[in-house]
Amino acid sequence: MMKILQLIALLTTLTFLAHAQVRIYPDPKPGYEQRIRDHIKNMRIVDTHEHLMNPTGIAKSVMCDFTLLLHHYADDDIKSAGMSKAVFDGMLGDTSLTVLQKWNLVKPYWEKSKNTAYNRVVLLTIKELFGIDKLDETTVEPLSAKIKEAYKTNWFDYVVEEKCKADFVIVDGGDRSFGDPAKFRYVQRFGYYGLASKPDIEKLAAKNGIKITTVDNLTASLEADFKNAYEKGFLAVKNGTAYSRTQYYEDVNKEVAEKTLDKILKSDQPLPFDSVKPLSDYMWHRTIELARKYNKPIQIHTGLQAGDGNIIENSNPTLLTNLFLQYRDVKFVLFHGGYPFGSELASLAKNFQNVYIDLCWLYIISPSYSERYLHEWLETVPVNKIMAFGGDYHNIENVYGHLLFAKEIVGNVLVEKVKCGYFSEEEAIRFADRLLHDNAVELFGLK
Repeated sequence: MMKILQLIALLTTLTFLAHAQVRIYPDPKPGYEQRIRDHIKNMRIVDTHEHLMNPTGIAKSVMCDFTLLLHHYADDDIKSAGMSKAVFDGMLGDTSLTVLQKWNLVKPYWEKSKNTAYNRVVLLTIKELFGIDKLDETTVEPLSAKIKEAYKTNWFDYVVEEKCKADFVIVDGGDRSFGDPAKFRYVQRFGYYGLASKPDIEKLAAKNGIKITTVDNLTASLEADFKNAYEKGFLAVKNGTAYSRTQYYEDVNKEVAEKTLDKILKSDQPLPFDSVKPLSDYMWHRTIELARKYNKPIQIHTGLQAGDGNIIENSNPTLLTNLFLQYRDVKFVLFHGGYPFGSELASLAKNFQNVYIDLCWLYIISPSYSERYLHEWLETVPVNKIMAFGGDYHNIENVYGHLLFAKEIVGNVLVEKVKCGYFSEEEAIRFADRLLHDNAVELFGLK
């Protein structure tokens, strides 16, 4: 009996310690929780990362029904639950299927995966935007009808401005033909890190009108691309190569890069990655130098990769440490909360002045991870270096649902910090402004 009581006492102590905070301030004034949540609910935001599709194209698409809300991220878990990728993807483009027939294909796998945050955000989205409380055979047809009607209006702009209250939306995508140009800003990817065959080089040469036979030619091509993007007003460099390669970029000397390019130019078929990595590494270092020259931040995908079959170790943010050391005057923004490397990410952002944290995508990967690590990051990392929202979606509807997740979780964390006396109420409100708006404005120079 004594051992049981001792165990209970130990567990109680550990539970208390797990939630304990150092108290700096006295108990807050009554009503603080609602005041903080109301401020967050009503505040303007900056959305730091999207892949939005042209709403005109959506309106004309066979996907302008309930499947619009499933085709990005929700489909990953639907497929993880067992639905064939070929069947799901084929369904999206099949004009012969009715809404109910599509639902019948999806339903068994939706039922198996509707517990995940990818799918819970769909439920929250349809509730808050369309007034529908569930997704099943009784609701998919009226939901689809409401989506079609919405896309006959200025729906996209309405959700961005009235629902999301977005001052700026930073887009990772090539289509700049839609969205209020006063709000929408763009990042740029440069395709110099996956060159693996002679046709890859020839395609690049044709695009820029630069014959590429040497590393100097290749660097000149990159410089031309960078200057062109700069003149069009791009906001930051984006690196999403964690899907295809390790994020350890060695500082390769020019001679080794030259030999690698020679091998590539002699091959009509793609060479294995290990063979082309030296050139990929060399060109990424040249890109960072250009980012420094033009004073552009760099956004880097870290952590989880969408889809399946990827190697998570490739995207561990600690693999980038040599870059942070070498380019201390370049600002690196590490995406997706580094999931699942949250504490490693905290160490990097704490110890390097030029490393920032972005929680884009994170809340729909795991709300509890987001909340747990936002607590930790606010205890370890200067608050000006954390950006708390990027929807990371193709469609604006799920962006809004994701934003609701984000605002609730940011509110949970700040309320808890005030409750235990770690922050004052005034600090919590100021930090909310920084996390969801001001930090991004400062970092990217948004005007």
